[in-house]
Amino acid sequence: MMKLQCAFEAGRRRPWLSRPNGEGGGAVAFAAAAPLIVLAVAVAADHAHVSRFRTQVQLAAGAASLAAAGAIARHPEISGDSVGARVASAVFARNAPRGASGTLSVAATSTDAVVTATVGYDGVAPSNFGSALGYGAFHVSVSATSRALVADSQTTATP
Repeated sequence: MMKLQCAFEAGRRRPWLSRPNGEGGGAVAFAAAAPLIVLAVAVAADHAHVSRFRTQVQLAAGAASLAAAGAIARHPEISGDSVGARVASAVFARNAPRGASGTLSVAATSTDAVVTATVGYDGVAPSNFGSALGYGAFHVSVSATSRALVADSQTTATP
């Protein structure tokens, strides 16, 4: 059986059947752009990893400062910096993300009724692709401050 063409189809080429002379141009363009696309994805993934790392370090520093302020408020008779530093480093180590090997600093001040503990972290975020791409690692610096009331933390017997 023969199919007859209509008048409006007689002179037109069917685009899905015909192949233009410039065939393969899209494949060449994609091949040329592929390294840049892979590089952009790698840098974006690395930036997301560093951002997540920085957030986790910030949360760990906040927990450490809160624990240090509470420990100092519960034991004001003991040297505050030593208790605060021990408690803060233990809490930070438990809550920090893997690879957080920077410097932890703890500073505590105390007035009659309020203890203020500040925990700072200064280090480097591990990079997935940094060494391969030539930019090394990212610097991360965070700090957190917490306050605790001495009167609320002490356990005293009421007569």
